[in-house]
Amino acid sequence: MPYQFAFGDQCCQDHTVTKEGRPYAGASREVRESARREQIIAAGIELFGTQGYRAATVGAICDSAGLNKRYFYESFATLEDLLVEVYERVVADLRAVVLAGGAADAGGSETVTEAQGAEAMAVLRGFMDGFLGWAQANPIFARVHLFEVLGVSGRIDELYRRHGRVIGGELADALCVAVSGTVLTGTRRRVLGDLLVGAGIQIVVDWVIGDYQPPRQELLSEIESTLGWVLTAGAIGES
Repeated sequence: MPYQFAFGDQCCQDHTVTKEGRPYAGASREVRESARREQIIAAGIELFGTQGYRAATVGAICDSAGLNKRYFYESFATLEDLLVEVYERVVADLRAVVLAGGAADAGGSETVTEAQGAEAMAVLRGFMDGFLGWAQANPIFARVHLFEVLGVSGRIDELYRRHGRVIGGELADALCVAVSGTVLTGTRRRVLGDLLVGAGIQIVVDWVIGDYQPPRQELLSEIESTLGWVLTAGAIGES
């Protein structure tokens, strides 16, 4: 009489091992593993963004996820590996918001409409409005991005820089297209991207540490006023 057995991988009646996993409560092994992984990632975001990465432990992550500790190692070898995945998701969320903000404001600015550099001003304001709004609406994500990944390891530092370079290049491209319909290349694109990302992060860090003061719209107006002064000074210098 044919029979079936299973251990780890699911086996068919002809003893052929498959990789689908044995169904349990209507879900395959792969589906259950994926669900547990998402639970761990969600717990990582919550704990890294509230208690801090350095205060978190594998045990605390699993307790928060409602899982046995052994399931952590089903998806991640180390706590730092989890931080990588958490940071990738945080940055993807921020990137989408910031780029959308720049695109939304590309048509004009609240206070500068006719002056030279109005297009650049509008896009820059959109970038910063998106970044500031994201940080205030998502304090857990913001803490991971702005504070918790810094100085963890050389690997995390490089991940942080790589994302900064990528997003900086995208911001530089969006700004240049809005202003002139062209994009920069090479060193100038990289430098402009570094300036946009570096200045933006410093402004947001100071604002978050300062308990979101001054109010966002007031800060945006001050940023716009300062950038207007810089652009005007540049135009005078070129004349």
